[in-house]
Amino acid sequence: MHRQFQHTAHNRRSSIVYSSSVGKAGLFSPTDYISGQNGLEGDDEAIEGGQDDGLSDHALYPSSLLDANNSRTLQRESRKSNRRSLPGSLIEEERDLLIDNKLLNNRRSSNAHYGSTENEESDVIDTWENAIKDGKNIRTTIKRESQVIGTNAMPLVVTFLLQDSLTLASIFSVSQLGTKELGGVTLGSMTANITGLAAIQGLCTCLDTLCAQAYGAKNYHMVGVFVQRCAIITLLAFLPVMIIWCFWAETILAWMIPQKELCHLAAQYLGILSIGIPGFILFECGKRFLQCQGIFHASTMVLFICAPLNAFMNYILVWNERIGIGYLGAPLSVSINCWLMALGLLLYTIFTKEEVRPLKCWNGIIKPNQIFKNWKKMLNLALPGILMVETEFLGFEILTIFASYLGSAALGAQSIVSTIASLAYQIPFAISVTTSTRVANFIGASLWESCIITCQTSLLLSFVSSSTNMLIILVFRNQLAAMFSKEQDVKDLVVATLPILAFMQLFDAFNASTAGCLRGQGRQKIGGYINMFAFYAIGVPLAYFLTFSRNMGVGGLWIGITMALVTMSVCQGGAVFNCNWDDIINAAKSRNTEGDEQE
Repeated sequence: MHRQFQHTAHNRRSSIVYSSSVGKAGLFSPTDYISGQNGLEGDDEAIEGGQDDGLSDHALYPSSLLDANNSRTLQRESRKSNRRSLPGSLIEEERDLLIDNKLLNNRRSSNAHYGSTENEESDVIDTWENAIKDGKNIRTTIKRESQVIGTNAMPLVVTFLLQDSLTLASIFSVSQLGTKELGGVTLGSMTANITGLAAIQGLCTCLDTLCAQAYGAKNYHMVGVFVQRCAIITLLAFLPVMIIWCFWAETILAWMIPQKELCHLAAQYLGILSIGIPGFILFECGKRFLQCQGIFHASTMVLFICAPLNAFMNYILVWNERIGIGYLGAPLSVSINCWLMALGLLLYTIFTKEEVRPLKCWNGIIKPNQIFKNWKKMLNLALPGILMVETEFLGFEILTIFASYLGSAALGAQSIVSTIASLAYQIPFAISVTTSTRVANFIGASLWESCIITCQTSLLLSFVSSSTNMLIILVFRNQLAAMFSKEQDVKDLVVATLPILAFMQLFDAFNASTAGCLRGQGRQKIGGYINMFAFYAIGVPLAYFLTFSRNMGVGGLWIGITMALVTMSVCQGGAVFNCNWDDIINAAKSRNTEGDEQE
């Protein structure tokens, strides 16, 4: 078993559905709940199609090589092609630890400022492997972990903020139009998440398994087949949804929401947004087409372009006196950007100079008789993802429905507070993702004492970031409310609720941090079950009771959420620090040995 550090795919995920930790996708992905399955087993296409791509060496890879975990598949493939081809950042992390433990001299060649030379990298790898083999205790420190986690988290914060800005731009631009418009876009986006975006995201998770398996087996032709098949099936599945959005959304919403004008505005939002759904489907499928090949930065690059464009289009389409169309400009901007993001990934795939050459997985448009071939296997993999994402989204959106019964002002305030909570959450979430990778790396090297220090450091950094967020929200609560609304009744509700949100920051961050630790330990199912129990058994019922029985309004909703987060933080923290590290390390060894045996 090789005990070099290995990055996972999870620290480079890009999606436009991440938001707050409560009830939103992010901390635990649907693939965490999908048992390992051989998606290619018995698939005649995997054998027949391989002859078309001119890459006959896929036959050298036995079917047992295939694995449902995208990260492990990519890691094994990387080790097979070149044992020494570790990312430079990981070698630097190993080098720093070896120097800290006086196992390596702190020397650099004259080319140090251009990065480590090949000989230096080889020296670090050999020294690390020998130290682990000899049982030497490589220990880290809180200072070292703070530097590593902080450095790795900052780029993620930028990425997550860009993702979040896609929603923020619509909320911000529409909120200036009035309370009813803000309530309409809130209700419309909620309905779009539950009936469209979340389900699409869940359905596309089948590609995390199928494409990784096909690529790991060097059956490159099948990667393109799976992506096209998933895209077509998803488009056909959501065609009825788009028709309902356009013609019957207002009628259906009126069954649940008492305010007819809000239902009308939300239906208008959905009708315009339906234009962008095909683009969103292509973006999600295209993203996975690249990620299974180890190209994780492409979607981030697209976001760097589309996020500012989205903000600009919101201003032009909502507020410009000549071409602005008011409220409808917000969903139109989202729809246009969905297509632009899909186009961005397409252009990257065609023109990239990456050594990986992503087009090697594309063998042309699939034949009509291939579209529905083995589609049951694809749906079997997709259903757990759909259920998991829908469960997470539905829980949070229930609170929006609660708020709608309090009136337009309360619904608008709920939307603004949720947006601020989502923005504040991006730093703890980045710390969580980085912690997950760092803990997993230490476990892979059997360094459980360093794992504990990493988990402690993560909690410390989460406390610092959440305390900062708490102070900012408390001190600038009036200014934050004024940024999002001109209506005094909405601003008053927001200002009254923000102190609760400020207190919640501590436990929102602790929840994210402990979830990252559990994920790094390979015990993500525990965290997922704790999240669902705390939210549905404690958070939602308590929010309903406080809001309606105790007449606490929007504040009652957020007290319920806060108590759910307190429960999550305590339970997950107990699970992280009261565990059998030997069992965790042995489980990691078993997984890695399984992969190495195939090599």
